Amino acid sequence: MRYYPIYLDLKDRAVLVVGGGAIAEGKTQQLVDAGARVRVVSPTITSQLAVLAERGVIEHRPDRYKVEDLMDVFLVISATDDQAVNEQVARNAEERGLLYNVVDQPALCNFITPALVTRGELQISVSTGGGSPSLSQRVKREVAALIGEEYGELLKLAAEMRAEVRQRIPDFETRRRVLHEFIESEALDLIRDGRYEEARNFARSLLQDTEETDARC
Repeated sequence: MRYYPIYLDLKDRAVLVVGGGAIAEGKTQQLVDAGARVRVVSPTITSQLAVLAERGVIEHRPDRYKVEDLMDVFLVISATDDQAVNEQVARNAEERGLLYNVVDQPALCNFITPALVTRGELQISVSTGGGSPSLSQRVKREVAALIGEEYGELLKLAAEMRAEVRQRIPDFETRRRVLHEFIESEALDLIRDGRYEEARNFARSLLQDTEETDARC
């Protein structure tokens, strides 16, 4: 395994995107969704990036990349069709010890990004270590076909239940057991059938039964 899988907390972190085309737009939106403070540097940008800039969601500097753009940046993504610019961004970022990625060029990166299947807060990452982005996309499609939106709803309910369990059940092993029991229960099928409130009621009853059992013990 060449790469170590990791999730970064980019909330309020300064991130630079070099490039203003469709690929840069997609990367920028992902970064915005992750809570990063994004600055895009490019003479021209897509209409959607222009909308984000007009709304103040991102900052746009309408010019070519300069090394000064890396000032106070935590991470940089280069998504241009100019190889000289991509190589310069990678070289400058390496010199400054930054995290950097040149899209679809693993040799010019010190991290790569996976294909993602997203279901609410649930994220499933697919990576081929940069060996075949096309295979990553195929696996992503197949996983997406198996994992529906109900898994995101199950996660939401499980997170709510976990917060309740941590407040109401002091014993760690008991907490782990009841949460595992919930995930492996019929709750997913109930959500899949559109019976979300029944799934929530099941979670409540499971927690209550656990509390009553502990009280008797």
